[in-house]
Amino acid sequence: MNDRLVETIACITLVGCLVGAGFATRSIAAQRRDLQLVMAIDGTAGMPPHVALATAALGTFRGLAVDVLWARAEALQDKGEFFEAQTLSQWITSLQPRFPKVWAFQAWNLAYNISVSTQVAEERWGWVNRGIELLRSQGIPLNPKDANLPMELGWLYFHKVGGKNDREHWYYKARLAREFREILGDTTGGRTSAEAVRRFRVIVDAPEDLSAAADPALRDALAKMETFGVKADEDFLRMLGRVVLYTNSLDTQLRAGRALPTGTNRDVVAALTADADFSNQIFNVIVPHLQKKVLLDRYRMDPAFMAELMETYGPLDWAHPHAHGIYWSESGVRLGRDMLRRDSVNELTIIRTRLGNLQNLMRSGRIEFDPYSDRIDILPDPRFIEGYERGIQNAMKLIQSDEGVSAGSFGRATERDLLTGYESFLQQAIVFSYLYGNEEEAAGCFMKLRELAAGTGKDNQPLYSEGLEGFLTLRLGEVMEIDLSNTRQFLDAMIQRAMMDGLAKGRIDTFNRFLKLAHRMYDKRFGTSVPGSKYVNKEAQLPPFPRIIDASFESAMKQESTPVLVRARIWAWAPDELKLRTWSRLSERLAAHATAAGLDPGRSFPAPAGATDTKPQEDTPSEDSQAVAVGGSVEPEPKP
Repeated sequence: MNDRLVETIACITLVGCLVGAGFATRSIAAQRRDLQLVMAIDGTAGMPPHVALATAALGTFRGLAVDVLWARAEALQDKGEFFEAQTLSQWITSLQPRFPKVWAFQAWNLAYNISVSTQVAEERWGWVNRGIELLRSQGIPLNPKDANLPMELGWLYFHKVGGKNDREHWYYKARLAREFREILGDTTGGRTSAEAVRRFRVIVDAPEDLSAAADPALRDALAKMETFGVKADEDFLRMLGRVVLYTNSLDTQLRAGRALPTGTNRDVVAALTADADFSNQIFNVIVPHLQKKVLLDRYRMDPAFMAELMETYGPLDWAHPHAHGIYWSESGVRLGRDMLRRDSVNELTIIRTRLGNLQNLMRSGRIEFDPYSDRIDILPDPRFIEGYERGIQNAMKLIQSDEGVSAGSFGRATERDLLTGYESFLQQAIVFSYLYGNEEEAAGCFMKLRELAAGTGKDNQPLYSEGLEGFLTLRLGEVMEIDLSNTRQFLDAMIQRAMMDGLAKGRIDTFNRFLKLAHRMYDKRFGTSVPGSKYVNKEAQLPPFPRIIDASFESAMKQESTPVLVRARIWAWAPDELKLRTWSRLSERLAAHATAAGLDPGRSFPAPAGATDTKPQEDTPSEDSQAVAVGGSVEPEPKP
């Protein structure tokens, strides 16, 4: 009887457990779906039969299959068989699509390990771009609730493409700039932050679909496109983008005059020039629609979110790697705040990455890209000072909130975790805002820096106690990477920077600011600009400042290591009086260099107004020569 009673109780317990397990299964299945742990069978499409079989049938043993494939991929990589290793990495991520660390590892492997194994810049970029694409188009969409993958992608843009550690980083930057200039054009150049946002809002508000166009003018434009053999697609968008790039290219004008890129549909371009209604529909309706579609479909980027970031942080140029770094790291921040286990995400690292991107944009946020020579120039953009300030304020509020900011295994972040980076930012912001003409903003940043220093007991140091000009004198050389110990060298370096960062980029205001600083240093340490005064120090008997300018200008224009096109741009924007004073000593050499580079000397280095003698002379400029716009402004010559 006792045995039967035990058996009965055991059977009842078993049935109860089975029933309970049945009810629990629904809840567990729902959680698996919510956590994206369910493997879809259609994910095996296109894979070899044995891999497809492992995906569908191995179940929990997929981890063992991944280990085997991973070992094989590393062996192939060691042998230099990169394409086979890439194929295996795709299989691995197909077997483990819901485990973010697998995607992060494979993307890192492609962008950092495999890429540096080749010596060809184009091949390197191919591997780096594969790592980016792996996360952007597959890893993140398959793991939409993971905050780490967007952070990993943001880091690839910030460090691998935007940084300087890879010897081919300029090539990466140029390729990214070309890619996004073709589809978006220059949405920020010459605009205020508000104007740049309004310009981008046109893309955000563009129609989702053109197939059911109700506007007769739009239907006529689409029909006219078909007569020219083109469709409203990404290829058409990029073709128009290239035409605009080459039309605005100074290098193209210097080398070939007016020219169109290879692959241009000239009939379409001619029609756009001749038909205002057709041009209006193309550029105001069809192009914004295509830009929106390409951003969503190819790049998995939300134009509305992009515009929101521009409103928050400043005129982000999407041809810049740090703009993409901000987009993806900010996506990670948003996801991380909603996670149930926030301690698994280092939110402090994500926030630092965001602020690092903004600081780098302040240092280098303005991109000038020329498609003809594949030239990319990255220049400071003080417009991002305000964006960084908003970013640091938002971060401080998060740290001070009840939820706080997670620093992963280190616990909760504190305000001190961000103060060192903020101090570095303010020091750079003072220099760049001053150099780019906003002395009021420079003074404001200096006051914030002094307040920050007072909180740490550093406010009595000479760096902070001698005012804004004293700070600039002490910090300018370090921020601009100029040696202050050799004063003549410093003057030459400042004048060279005036030409390279000012004239070569068409920025007369920047040119004048650098000359003004150099002139101030000249007066302070070597003499005085007051007529009739003597030098302060006997050993400081340098030539008059105008002669120093002329000598540095001549040195830059004769420097064969500087590309002829760069020197042609400097010449195009240089003030007439400077060109006139140096023309007789430069004309023949510049003509010879232009001819050797296959350029027209008359177009590249035209004689300045008033020049009569083109024979080379060895005399130096007169000491009576006047300085070039060291305190005022110079009206630029029209571009060639």
